[in-house]
Amino acid sequence: MKLRAIQGIRHIRALPLAPMVATAVTGTGRIASARERKSQYLYSAEIIGYKPKAGLHLRGRCSYSTNTSNTNSAGWKTTIGLELHVQLTAAQKLFSTASAKWDDSPNTNINMADAGLPGSLPRLNPQCIELAARAILGLNGQVQPMTSFDRKHYFYSDQPLGYQITQQLHPIGRGGFIELGPADGFQYTKKVRIHQLQLEQDTAKSIHGVYPGYVLTDLNRAGVALIEIVSEPDLETAEEASCFVRKMQTLLRHIGVSNCNMEEGSIRCDVNVSVYQKGKDRLSGTRCELKNLNSLKVIRGAIDTEVARQIDLISRGQVVEQETRGFDARGNKTFLVRSKEAAPDYRYIADPDIPAIRISNGWINKVRSALPELPEATRARLQVQYGLLQEDVETMINEPGCVQFFEQSANGRDPKRVSSWITSEIFGQLSYRTQNFADTPLTVVQLCDLLDSLASDSITSAQAKQLLINFMDGDRRSAQELIQEHGWKIMDDQAQLNDLVSKILDEHPKEVAGYLKGQKRRLNFFVGKAMEETKGQARPQDISRIVKQLLDARSK
Repeated sequence: MKLRAIQGIRHIRALPLAPMVATAVTGTGRIASARERKSQYLYSAEIIGYKPKAGLHLRGRCSYSTNTSNTNSAGWKTTIGLELHVQLTAAQKLFSTASAKWDDSPNTNINMADAGLPGSLPRLNPQCIELAARAILGLNGQVQPMTSFDRKHYFYSDQPLGYQITQQLHPIGRGGFIELGPADGFQYTKKVRIHQLQLEQDTAKSIHGVYPGYVLTDLNRAGVALIEIVSEPDLETAEEASCFVRKMQTLLRHIGVSNCNMEEGSIRCDVNVSVYQKGKDRLSGTRCELKNLNSLKVIRGAIDTEVARQIDLISRGQVVEQETRGFDARGNKTFLVRSKEAAPDYRYIADPDIPAIRISNGWINKVRSALPELPEATRARLQVQYGLLQEDVETMINEPGCVQFFEQSANGRDPKRVSSWITSEIFGQLSYRTQNFADTPLTVVQLCDLLDSLASDSITSAQAKQLLINFMDGDRRSAQELIQEHGWKIMDDQAQLNDLVSKILDEHPKEVAGYLKGQKRRLNFFVGKAMEETKGQARPQDISRIVKQLLDARSK
């Protein structure tokens, strides 16, 4: 069943606002008084399209920004906990057979259950259970023998059911950890514990700015399967939090649970931050939650700014209120979203339409045995077995399928050279084309042919790079066919190269004089000119040697 945006619908419900949320900010940044508020109600929509009444403040914001570099943090420490919302790679949604491709044409991948139509019932997708189990096992946690689903009630236009199906009381996974250490740039080792991992539905997508005054809702994302991973408050710095998220991305990509692309919203992060004075209980500070942080840089900036804000408030004798805040990356400031008093009562209840699930040890062991080698083990093995640089290993591990591609290509070849071509040339092309490694049409056979041709001196490095471009453009012909078609070969006639270089030196007497006066960087100028004349068919090292010989001869 396909639903479309309904034109002309104005189904509005008025909800009383708590005092803190009802406040509005004037143009000068001052919080408006009660007399200045234009309404005591927040208007929102229940249907696909809605138009808020003019003049209403839909959300009050009290913003705060600070320069963290000017904040004296001596004597203070920070406690940080993370909540990660990760979209699974399941082909269908969590409780329906609709496709999970949320980026298709709006409102095309939905069915009656996703739209919350009366009489429709959820039907659990077993693939989501397996992916969630893979995730918690990959984190060295435990799959729970019994798991169940709950209803989290709240009203918003992107929640068609009027509640979210989640796992507050009996999540599918508990325990586990992510380890930070010297390989991540720290001078110490720390295990960041996982509190729980739960399955839940994603919300619909709200689209602003298409029609002035309207917010449109795309239900393609409604009901897509997520796992929420909640850490213990073991983190203490913005760098630790950023590293934790990065390593979580690597792990979940590596075991096929999610693509974890933050720019697509496949992984979204909420951060809980509090500060306390050294010597006191690390949980004694008042916690503030920073919502919907969508990049590693934003996570670091939001934490540093919030820590500085809390220290500044306490230092001036004020109280840090428990509240939910957002982060304005452009203005480097946090702003109030809602206070503790305005936090909704979600009224969790067990979902009566979804029975509890019993999970056997045999099934758990089957899922565990199907897991691939985990990133930490792969990282150590690649460095020991192939002698690769740590940064090259990190680059390949972060791209699904890249390690296997490398190992197949390195069979019988110099592994360091293969690694260099993958991390430098191939990834350079992927960056230029804004592609992921999984998107490239390049095959192992093609890369091996290219490297073998280069190693046998059949082509130059410049020609090999052009050959790579052909392959990544989708050309399926062999390296030898392309080399023959383009007439690529190495120019290695020494007499011919001597004549060519001599001609270039004669045509640039000023540059020659500069070199002879000690401007040794002029050498690169002559090498570049010679490579241009040969159209990249000469070896750069041969050209450099001949240029130096002829220039040295002229200095005598």
